[in-house]
Amino acid sequence: MSDRTPETHDTPPEAPQNDAIDQSRRRLTGAALGVSAVFTLASRPVWASQCSISGMASGNLSAPKGAACAGCTPGYWSKCQHLDSWAATGYSPNDSFNTVFGVTQYINLRTNQPYTLLQVLGMQGSGNCTPDKVQPNCDAKPNGPAIGNMGCDPVSVNLGFHAVAALLNSAHPDVNFGYTPGELTELFRNNLHRAAELKDSLAMLNERGCPLN
Repeated sequence: MSDRTPETHDTPPEAPQNDAIDQSRRRLTGAALGVSAVFTLASRPVWASQCSISGMASGNLSAPKGAACAGCTPGYWSKCQHLDSWAATGYSPNDSFNTVFGVTQYINLRTNQPYTLLQVLGMQGSGNCTPDKVQPNCDAKPNGPAIGNMGCDPVSVNLGFHAVAALLNSAHPDVNFGYTPGELTELFRNNLHRAAELKDSLAMLNERGCPLN
């Protein structure tokens, strides 16, 4: 599973439909499938679950009318030129991660303040855990990243990074993601004890091709 996802993953090259389905199904086997066993969607049309983890594992990668399952990467959501896409989700880059996800772990120990959604998108993997002293300026570089290195994830490598992207994907009306924001945050809370598997599953959901500009 990829971690710090390059933005180029948002627009993958086209592949024959059957090949794409087989590849996605294969990549969803193994550790990532453990999460689907403990989280199912209830009280929704059958096709609405086809873009979820369990739905993709069974090969159901599109809705009845052919709407492709989609997801934009963390790299997409953290770019200055894409911050306007947040508006349709109802979430702000300055919203508290802990408040939105209903957890307590994402706290800046130096300031005792909770990290924002955008700040969690800046959390590196297992590399440099020292935050950048100077953060990017979107006014100066409107096509650059909106957040720099914010240090390491307090729970597991790249977990919050992919969780924020998954949240925004689930909330955007033009992204056929397979989960509502409420379901996504519940999935996150219920599976923190298997954080690495959860991260892998969220990464897979986020890398299905971004339909947004």
